[in-house]
Amino acid sequence: MELVVNIMGHRCDLALHPISPSSASIIHRLGRKFYTKKYLEWWRQGHTCTCGVRYDGACCVEVTAGGDSLPFNDAVIGNSAMLHRDRHYLESRVQYLALLGYEDEYCQTSWRWRNVERIKPEKLEFLVHRWDRILDTEDYLIIEDVLYDGMYADDLVCGKSNGFNLVDPKVIDLCEVRKAMGMTYNSVGSERRSYQLS
Repeated sequence: MELVVNIMGHRCDLALHPISPSSASIIHRLGRKFYTKKYLEWWRQGHTCTCGVRYDGACCVEVTAGGDSLPFNDAVIGNSAMLHRDRHYLESRVQYLALLGYEDEYCQTSWRWRNVERIKPEKLEFLVHRWDRILDTEDYLIIEDVLYDGMYADDLVCGKSNGFNLVDPKVIDLCEVRKAMGMTYNSVGSERRSYQLS
């Protein structure tokens, strides 16, 4: 039987790039013009991007098995949210990050597993990134991937897009973020790299 998870919502493609104090000043001065300083989509380079669907009021999740809808409690998505400290450079000596990319591409993302026996929705696992501490925005959660019974989907398809707008480049002072989280340089690197927040 075929299992499908469809999520309609705002697809995000955001990057957090470590930058120098001089680059921070340039971003403050140029604003959106900062994107024009390099080739198209250069901000996607490296391992700093998180791409997925934002779990917010516009997000709608549908689970089907063999074409029939299955009951699904989406509370598990918020409960799965993790803050990945290595991706956010919280355990490094980096002081400034630049937030670049987009967060408003409304589209459908589908995960599909083929030949699944005895489908149980409770075996769905959501990989969700928590960005609220970094962006100072309540419950800013991004669904990056979905697994079933520990298995990645056979197919992942994104479509029905209505386009997107790049966000205004933002400079994040990690010293302020660490202070708000009760972290000090002495504790940097001494804790788990990712943990769940209630």
